[in-house]
Amino acid sequence: MALRCIGSCLPLFVMAIVFDILGVVLLFVGIFGNVRMHGVFYGDFLIHTGALVLFASLALWLMWYVGNIRVKDEDFRPSAAHSVKELARKLTERLSKTHLKDNTGEKRFIV
Repeated sequence: MALRCIGSCLPLFVMAIVFDILGVVLLFVGIFGNVRMHGVFYGDFLIHTGALVLFASLALWLMWYVGNIRVKDEDFRPSAAHSVKELARKLTERLSKTHLKDNTGEKRFIV
């Protein structure tokens, strides 16, 4: 039952949770801990690193959410992205078959 609530992207879910926990721990240790080594204070480093890890977890949460969106087959229509992909494919095919004449009048192929 619990795995059903998580969705089909379990690895992204687990990574997002791990990044959240790691980011919060680093952030709190940087804020509340007296982290000194050889007289140098490393709290600011931990605060900034924790914030960056939490920001990275947002990307993982976004990927998890997008990975769990279900689209029905009857609702699927070719989109603009599909059209752009087809256009790029046709353009690439034409460019790969294009030939130019050099100064000697010979045809050469551009690959």
